[in-house]
Amino acid sequence: MRFMIRPGADPAGAADATLLSAMGLPGGGVIAVGDTHVLVRAGDVPTTNALLLGPRTMGNSGLAAGDTVKAERVQLPVARRVIVSPTSAPLDARHLARALQGIPVTNGDTVGVNIAYGDGAERQHVELQVVDVEPGGAGLVGSATVVGEAGEAKQDIVVHPEGHPSGEAPTTAEALLAGLDTELEVLTGWLSLLSSTSDLPDAWGLPRVAGVLLEGPSGCGKSELVAAAAAESGSVVHEVSLDLVFKPEKLLDLLEKAVKQTTGPAVVFVDRLDAVAGDEGMFRNQVAAIMRWFLDAVAERPRIATVLGVTSAPRLVPGLVGSPLLPRTLSIPPPDHERRALLFEAGLSRVPHGEMDYESHAARSAGFSGADILAAVVHASALIAPTGEGVTDEILARAVSDTTPSLGTASLGEIPSYGFERVANLDEVKQRLTESVIWQMTEPGRFERLGIEPPRGLLLHGPPGTGKTFVIRALANESGAAFFTIKGAELLDKFVGESERGVREIFARARAVAPAILFFDEIDALAPVRGSSTNSVT
Repeated sequence: MRFMIRPGADPAGAADATLLSAMGLPGGGVIAVGDTHVLVRAGDVPTTNALLLGPRTMGNSGLAAGDTVKAERVQLPVARRVIVSPTSAPLDARHLARALQGIPVTNGDTVGVNIAYGDGAERQHVELQVVDVEPGGAGLVGSATVVGEAGEAKQDIVVHPEGHPSGEAPTTAEALLAGLDTELEVLTGWLSLLSSTSDLPDAWGLPRVAGVLLEGPSGCGKSELVAAAAAESGSVVHEVSLDLVFKPEKLLDLLEKAVKQTTGPAVVFVDRLDAVAGDEGMFRNQVAAIMRWFLDAVAERPRIATVLGVTSAPRLVPGLVGSPLLPRTLSIPPPDHERRALLFEAGLSRVPHGEMDYESHAARSAGFSGADILAAVVHASALIAPTGEGVTDEILARAVSDTTPSLGTASLGEIPSYGFERVANLDEVKQRLTESVIWQMTEPGRFERLGIEPPRGLLLHGPPGTGKTFVIRALANESGAAFFTIKGAELLDKFVGESERGVREIFARARAVAPAILFFDEIDALAPVRGSSTNSVT
């Protein structure tokens, strides 16, 4: 398709919707123009064959206004590595990669990004020269793209004798996204709808919404999930950091700038919102009003969506959760056993290692966030660095034991600090607990080979003060499980349904950090013999 180059103001190109549809790009896409690649979308153009290019894009293409050029639709791969020219200011590679999310880059391009050098700093506009794009000299910046400056030490990818590549740091967005395929698909769908270049909500007659509420503990991959979903949907991420926000005025200032400076298709990601919008905050009423204004402002802007990141949705000020402008709450639970195994495998994918028992390490890392698991992998990598040998199960187990689980809190279960070595005598009890609890967590193959269904619970009885709680805490340590202790009397409530709700919440927390052991102490208070209870509600 041939176009006449015309000057424009937007970094993205604009062309006639009919011609784009004829090229197979009804919603816009990437085209090759001259010496570069540009993201183009339908827009108002002076003539049917006009292609509007901004000054920087026109310079990258080597063309001038009035030139006639043949433009072709291309499908660029996600770049593995992008090297940019060094600048006088220090570049944060992580924030730079996010600023470039979804943007096509070509060797020799000049790109402009708005980036903050440090937490709480004002965003600055920086011009960068693209020195090298691997592979192929052109690609899209995605969630797994490594961005660095020219002149930095570049690690070679060395293939381990057993076929495992090594060399790059394992703490990548790809590793943190392990096991989040469903969440990534859902979030990508929402961002594709709300930030579509063709404004699908308006075209389909849908009500205006602002975005999605994303909840999950710190270190479990919220930021990486947003970056990956934005790249999949062709959107740019504008992240709003609230780390140094202590007053409503500062919050309003940051959100106003985000709304005014962001051009679609884009995603405004506000992380750690509950730090300033908690229901117990000093300025909760002012913050609630500011957030309602922000959601209204985003909903009115076509091709812009917002994702609000929180650790716990119920902690937000009333009115945000369940708001018509936030119709979907997407939860990232703490990594369960299956996802922890995937995280270990993904984290070690570029580290030299032999055959690994990922299931065993997953069983012994209850309470670990994704960041904790990658920290353990980095620790294991440091242990093998002097010798150059591969990571073994023993080395990784040592690294796991040296890593403090960030999710091992009272609300998410604790990891007891002692095992059976501190339990005197009770040899028969310890053996029974080992066979019925520990083996099913650490060696499930035994039960599968014999066709035995492992027990799901045990009844431990004995007079008060004989060490029931002590031995079960030791059992949790030996099995690597999160430990929850619940006294039966604590769950009793005079209001109908409250006891049941308490039980549901406990099982939900335990399920989130599985494997877990729930120890119901004084169960006879919760389930007495029928007719002997003096409580009016049971």
